[in-house]
Amino acid sequence: MELAKHDPLTGLPNRRKFHDNFQCLSRSTSPGKFRAVMMLDIDGFKPINDVYGHAFGDALLVAFAERLDALIDGDGFVARLGGDEFAIVSAEFSSKAEVAGLARRLLLKVQQTFEIDAKSVSIGTGIGIALFPEDGFSTAELLRRADIALYRAKVSGRSSFRFFEVAMDASILHRTLLEQRLRTAIAKNEVEVHYQPILNLKTRAITGFEALARWKDKDFGQVPPDEFIPLAEDSGLITDLTFSLLAKAASTAARWPDEMTLSFNLSAILLADTTLPLKVLRTLNDARFPPDRLTLEITETAIIKNPALARHTLEQLSGARIRIALDDFGTGHSSLNYLRDFPIHTVKIDKSFTMRMSDSAECRAIVDAVLVLSKGMGFDTIAEGIEQKDILDDLNASGCHLGQGFLFGAATSAEAVDRLIEENRTPGAVEYAGDMEVVAN
Repeated sequence: MELAKHDPLTGLPNRRKFHDNFQCLSRSTSPGKFRAVMMLDIDGFKPINDVYGHAFGDALLVAFAERLDALIDGDGFVARLGGDEFAIVSAEFSSKAEVAGLARRLLLKVQQTFEIDAKSVSIGTGIGIALFPEDGFSTAELLRRADIALYRAKVSGRSSFRFFEVAMDASILHRTLLEQRLRTAIAKNEVEVHYQPILNLKTRAITGFEALARWKDKDFGQVPPDEFIPLAEDSGLITDLTFSLLAKAASTAARWPDEMTLSFNLSAILLADTTLPLKVLRTLNDARFPPDRLTLEITETAIIKNPALARHTLEQLSGARIRIALDDFGTGHSSLNYLRDFPIHTVKIDKSFTMRMSDSAECRAIVDAVLVLSKGMGFDTIAEGIEQKDILDDLNASGCHLGQGFLFGAATSAEAVDRLIEENRTPGAVEYAGDMEVVAN
């Protein structure tokens, strides 16, 4: 009977045993003290399982469980609720600071590299925390609230923790409704692509466009990409969304002059998909768009998650003549190793540096350093966020030849792009954005 209350893989209490144990501990909690109920899962566990196999995934779950269990003192305990989902009930505490200290120790322990079957893998987790009896009395309610806090922790960033707050309930309802709408919008092909021009800064000639996702819901209105893209990643919709948008963008770009390129952002999650290169090439082939006119933009975060797998995938894409751009360079864990060891063709200078070149010596120095580095290594460089003419002049003087930003125009629809290109086929025809003259190649 007792065996039925334990997880056969890790040996930890299962959901049923979690309930029994918590009932005992809740009754014995001293007056004036409380216990923390924590929810955890493994960031990106499914891709790890898919890439390395279920045996490796099982070994990782066992190692993960052991690390959690080693840090739980007294009468606290760890349970595996299912899949990569774990719960912790702490020993008694007198202050939230003590709970926060335990959460930090757990995060640090989990962040240490796992060595399994001669492979090294680094993972992250989030921790959601609900307090007994402050946040509830029943296991169901405490787990629900800890799960809500876990979601907020994961939205806050890699490897962080959050305590439950009453206001979170409303935000989770909003997220649930938004996810339902996004799922429907993807199925109905309602998420649109807009295009922001990338220019040669000396000639003002358009060299290509960056594709940017735009979604307007009938009730939520215009939903920002930094809200619905993470939602698509968390809910497993990112693959369908990505290839729906890439198909649209490639079909549109196929109508442009042959020398114009298309830049497209790639989610870090997709780099763990070993079939990604084939899916991209099939999409381009269906749209009759040449691979050598496509640039896929990735972030440093995408590489950090699994460098070996990311390198393999990017080498396959590069081998298919697709160019790779490192986006938001300088804002993350910038490493020259990425530029040296990965098939990077273009470095994009983040707008947080570009926009402050005039009033920050530090930002100016970073931009100059990236330009010198790129020139020495033979990379193209694109400056993002160009909004002022003096910034444009500074970039030109520093040897940056490509850029994009509101000075040249915001992202616009496919139809507007077609009109812009067609108008500029006529000698002497120009299009204005602010006080800057923009021409097409």
